[in-house]
Amino acid sequence: MPEILKQINRRLSMDRRSFLGMAGSAAGLGLAAGCAMNGTGSRTRVTGTGRTRQAGGSSTVSLGVSKDRREGAYKALKPIQSEVSRAIGDKQVIIKVNAGFPTEEHRIHSTYPGQVEGILDFLRDFYDGPVWISEGIGSSKGTMFDGYELYGLMDLKKQYSGVELVDANDTPYVRKWIRQWHQHPTPINIISMYLDPGNYIISAARLKTHNAVVGTYSLKNIVMGSPLGSIGKHASEKGRMHGGTRDEGASGRELSYNLFTLSLDGVYPDLAVVDGTTGIEGNGPWDGTEVDHNITVASTDFVACDRVCTEVTGIDPFYMKYLEWCGDAELGNWNMDKIRVRGARLEDHIIKYKLNENFAEQVAWIDRNFTR
Repeated sequence: MPEILKQINRRLSMDRRSFLGMAGSAAGLGLAAGCAMNGTGSRTRVTGTGRTRQAGGSSTVSLGVSKDRREGAYKALKPIQSEVSRAIGDKQVIIKVNAGFPTEEHRIHSTYPGQVEGILDFLRDFYDGPVWISEGIGSSKGTMFDGYELYGLMDLKKQYSGVELVDANDTPYVRKWIRQWHQHPTPINIISMYLDPGNYIISAARLKTHNAVVGTYSLKNIVMGSPLGSIGKHASEKGRMHGGTRDEGASGRELSYNLFTLSLDGVYPDLAVVDGTTGIEGNGPWDGTEVDHNITVASTDFVACDRVCTEVTGIDPFYMKYLEWCGDAELGNWNMDKIRVRGARLEDHIIKYKLNENFAEQVAWIDRNFTR
């Protein structure tokens, strides 16, 4: 669509280096001195340098095959160890899990401990620094630590030295602008740790269908984890990302654009690890059913990783606009001709997932505005 391409070009010509990040503190959570920690008042905002990336000539995506999540994650990551080790350097490693709705019914839709164990096993082969596990609830009930307990993630602190669990909603944030109802701009508070170039962000995501943007993998786990969620009397802002119009409601158009826009601002994973040991098909992300797939997909290029996730779930990439736009903006490689798949053969592990029952409504705006 011409207007989208114009906006991409305008955004790419802007200086993307002036973002707000987190500063170090004695508490070990990168919080600025004097920053409010109760989740209800204003936070100290610390100016830093934004995160930027550009796609190289080709990208490697690794497939690990196993019925065990821990083994699958480790096998997928091992072939790209040298890339990861160089990129981490002296950065703070953060594993962002997908567990923002801590209820028993959502256990099967969330990050399992085995996936995180596999990531930590891999990291400890070459990295002995601190690792934060991060998430913030989007629901109005409970706290993130209730979720960590429910999903079995609290035990990771006992298993691995240097691991800390962080409630992302109780850390500094910065105001950004997204597009919401009737194309109007609206402010949104974005958690600063996901923008800080001093952090190395790992997306511990699940392979899932979605109710607005067809599929969700590594990128969406990070971007939708970045708006300030529920804490104290502060209601979650994550719903603002979905937008909508009078004619279409929340069709996925605004969410697609907002996912792309925040990615341009630097909200994206440095390392993508998508658990498909069991994927979620049908009415994902939170009402779908599990399907045995026995794969894990990993890459230092989140666009390439999510393109391979699209392929293995049998989803038509034409409908994954937010990822296609990230490829157009050179945040990663979307073209399969520029993606090398290592480990298992891609063709041997394709399962056509059942899509959300509202798929036709999700993609109506794409069919009207784009041609193949």
